[in-house]
Amino acid sequence: MFIMPDRPLAGLSNQRLLEFNRARRELFARDITKFYPWWRRCDVNLLIVTDGNLNFGEGDFGLSTFIRTMLDDAPWRVNFRLTLGHLRASADMLSAETRIVRRITDFRFDEPTHFTPTSFDEVWMFGIETSFANSGYTSRQANTGRYPASRLNDAELLALAQHMNAPHGGGIFATGDHGALGRALCGSVQRVRNMRWWDNFPNAADTTNEVSMLGPRRNDTNRAGHDAGWRFSDQSDDVPQEIELTLYSTPLNVLRNVRYPHPVLCGRNGRIDVLPDHPHEGECRLPDNLDLTDTPDSSNEYPFITSTTTRLEPELVAFGRVPAGNSGSGVTGFKQATQAHRFPVISAYDGHRAGVGRIVCDSTWHHFVNVNLIGVLEGGAFDEFGPGNPGESTTKHDGFLSSATGGAALDKIKNYYTNIGVWIAPTARHTCFNRWIWWELVFNDRIMEATLVDPDITLAHLPADVLWSIGVHARDVYGRRASQCQTLEWVFDWVKTVWPEIRPWIDPWDPLHRRGPAPEGPLGVPTLDVLPMVDVALGAALVSLRQALPYPPDKLTDEHDKIAANAIAKGLEFGTKAALAEHAAVSRQLAKVFQVVKR
Repeated sequence: MFIMPDRPLAGLSNQRLLEFNRARRELFARDITKFYPWWRRCDVNLLIVTDGNLNFGEGDFGLSTFIRTMLDDAPWRVNFRLTLGHLRASADMLSAETRIVRRITDFRFDEPTHFTPTSFDEVWMFGIETSFANSGYTSRQANTGRYPASRLNDAELLALAQHMNAPHGGGIFATGDHGALGRALCGSVQRVRNMRWWDNFPNAADTTNEVSMLGPRRNDTNRAGHDAGWRFSDQSDDVPQEIELTLYSTPLNVLRNVRYPHPVLCGRNGRIDVLPDHPHEGECRLPDNLDLTDTPDSSNEYPFITSTTTRLEPELVAFGRVPAGNSGSGVTGFKQATQAHRFPVISAYDGHRAGVGRIVCDSTWHHFVNVNLIGVLEGGAFDEFGPGNPGESTTKHDGFLSSATGGAALDKIKNYYTNIGVWIAPTARHTCFNRWIWWELVFNDRIMEATLVDPDITLAHLPADVLWSIGVHARDVYGRRASQCQTLEWVFDWVKTVWPEIRPWIDPWDPLHRRGPAPEGPLGVPTLDVLPMVDVALGAALVSLRQALPYPPDKLTDEHDKIAANAIAKGLEFGTKAALAEHAAVSRQLAKVFQVVKR
C-alpha cells in the first residue's frame, strides 16, 4: 500500500531558505524602510576634493575604497551624500558608482556653481600638489593673475572660512603626505594651516626632518610583514600600525574608572587603535599662536569658547610610533635606517564649542588610498614583485582583505572614516541625528520587551530604579549600534536643556574642566558617579515618549516630531526630579553612616 509522505517531495529546501534569508539581509542593508516604514535618515552633504595624481578611481592612489565605505558603512541614522571634486580638468571620478550626487572637474572654490559657503555640510580635502603651475589645471592656468600657483586664491580661502564660521558651522577634513605634499590645496586654509605641517621642518636637508622621505627621522610607520626584511611594499599587506590614543576622563573623581578616546577614535567595537602603515608620513601639530587674526574674513583663527574668554585649542588625539632600523630601498629610492620616535598622526578641533565648524587633520592620505587598504595593483608602479624579489608575500595584493586579522583592522579603519563624517557634521545635523536616536530606541525590540511592554503604565507608577534600568538598556543598545562616545554626545545634547549643571561632571572632553589628558595609572574609586541619575531621566523620557506614541506609525511626520519633543521634555523633567530625590535620600543615609563611623 502506498503511503503519502508527511511533506512534499519537492518542498522548500533549507538551501533555498538560506538564499531567501541572505536576500532579506541585503534588502535590509539597502533599504531599511522596507522593514521599518517610519525610519528616516539624516542627509549629510559631503564635498570630497583632491588634486594631482590622486583620484577617486580603483588604482593605487585612488580613493574608491574610502568612497564606498562612506556610502555603505554609514550609521543607520546617517546618509552621506557625496559630491566629488578634482582640481584638474581630467581625472578618474569613479564613474561606475551610481550613488555619487555630482562630479566636478576643474574644480574651484570661488566658482558658485561648484561651491558656496552653505552648499555642503563638510569639505574633505586630500592634497598632493605643491604647485598648480601645470597645464592640467585649465582654468587656473588660463587666469594666473587670479589663481596663484602655490595655493588657493583669496576668494577660495574666504569661501572656506565662511563655510567654517557660518552659523551652521561646516566641517573640514584635511590631509596631505610627507614634506610639502598637499600644501597647495590645504596649507593656507584657516585653522587647518596650523593643525598640521604643510612643509618640511626645519628644512628638507636637515637630518632631523620628520616629514622627509628618506632621512633617519622620517615618520616611517611600516611594520614587518610576512616576508624577510624591510620592504616599501609592507604598506600594502594586512599588518597595520598600532597608534597611541589620547585618553580623556571626567574631573572631580567622577567616572574616574573610565577613559575615553577622542570621539573619532571611539568605535562600535571599542577603541580604534590601528591605521594603515606607510614609509614616510606627514605630521600633525598644534598652533604656536592662538591669537592669530590674519584670516580671510578677519575673524579670530581660534575663537573663544562660547560665553568665556578662553580660546578653544586644537588637540593632538593620536600618535604613531616609528620603529628603529627601518631601512633599505624601494620604488622611492634608498632610505636610511630610522631612529625610533613618536609623532602626532591626528589632530582635531571641536569648533562647536566656539560656535564654528569642527576640523580633523590626518598625517597622510595613505591612511585612505587603495594601495594601503586593499593592496598594491599587481604589475603596477608600486608593485615590488618580480624576478628581483622572489618570495614577496602575496598578502600585498589584497591588503587587509588577506586575513581575518587584517579584516578586523580594516573594520576599525572604516569606522574611523565614518566617525569623522559624523563628528565634523554641523550642529543642525547633530540635532537630526540625536532626534532620531529617540525614535530608534523607543521602538527597539529589546527595550520594548524588557522594560516597556505595557505603554499604559504611567510615569507616576514607575519607581526610579525601573526608570534607571530603562535608561541603562537604552544607552547600551545605542552604544552597541554607534559607540559609547557617540552615546555620551547624544546625552549631552538633551542634558544641556534640562540639567546643564551636570554636563561638566559627565563630559570627558570638556576643555574648561579638563586639565590635560587622563592621568596614567589607576583612576581610583568612582565615589560620586552621577551617570545613574542621568539614566533615570533618560528612562523617564523614553516612557513618556512610549505613552505619547505607543506604536510605530506607518510614516513619521513633523507632527509626530512635535509630539515627541513635548513628551521627551516632560519625561526628562520628571526623571530629573526623581533622580535628584533619590540622590537626596541616599545622601541622607550616607550622612548617618558617616556619623556612626566618626564615633
